[in-house]
Amino acid sequence: MKNIAVFLFLFLFSFTVTAKDNYPKLDEVKNLAGINKIELNSSLSKSIDKSLENLNDLSSLSIHDKADKNSTNPKKFNFSIMPYAWFASIGGTVGQFDGETYGFNKGFTFDGLHMYAAFVGKIKYDRWSFVFDVSYVNYKNFGTVSSNPNLPNEISANTTAKQAVFDLFIAYLFPSKSKKTMVDIYGGGRLWNLDLEATVIRPDGTQNTAPGYSNSWLDPVLGVNAEYVLDSKGKWGAWTKGDIGGFGVNSQMTWQLNAGLAYMLSPNVPLTLGFKYLGVNYYKNNLNWTVNEYGPTLGIGYRY
Repeated sequence: MKNIAVFLFLFLFSFTVTAKDNYPKLDEVKNLAGINKIELNSSLSKSIDKSLENLNDLSSLSIHDKADKNSTNPKKFNFSIMPYAWFASIGGTVGQFDGETYGFNKGFTFDGLHMYAAFVGKIKYDRWSFVFDVSYVNYKNFGTVSSNPNLPNEISANTTAKQAVFDLFIAYLFPSKSKKTMVDIYGGGRLWNLDLEATVIRPDGTQNTAPGYSNSWLDPVLGVNAEYVLDSKGKWGAWTKGDIGGFGVNSQMTWQLNAGLAYMLSPNVPLTLGFKYLGVNYYKNNLNWTVNEYGPTLGIGYRY
């Protein structure tokens, strides 16, 4: 019995010595509210604290990952608009005046250019876009010469042409693994509005005002547009664009080639330098407008 009592005494004493550093003394606990102020130094509490820290690190990491993924996802909706100048030369045949067609070739000049305006833009949602390109030009009093080989070249016409062209397209962006190349296929209509006036000048110097012509027509058009990012910072870009249309519906044919470079003055403001070629072969209802317009373009715009 005495041995048992000694054993119990030693056991309790060793337990107290071992635990005194791991558990708070009762006299340190003034009340239940103060229990949070007690510093726990047990190995169990340390492991729990370390586990909680790891969980916090993981949760913050996952939040940052989601933010990074969201930051790299492109916006579904965006738009752009850009006024531009087109320093275009123009040449071809025009008429009929007095039953004849007249040829001309006019390089770009401000002389006789009464008014010019042009702008291009895009409204995009996901992979679909509405694309428009509008231009208006008013050429005053440019000379044309009879294109009939059976008539003397002295027969000419002082011609005024007012031309408005509206490109209205729906485009689809092809899926691609490349982040630096984007390719759209587009289709829609090219709407022309044309007013022609002329004064015919005969070899004897007599002049007469020919009846004017005014007409509008719509040509179906199909094309491809490609855009490229040229540097890692996204400051420089380029584009190429080409389409064909008409198909005898109204014009026998219309076509366009367009290419250029872009520099981002800011994340939303591009400056562009390009080259545009637009052609049409329209000869219907005694109205001939078979012309090619080509020259450099310069534009500055806004992108959202």
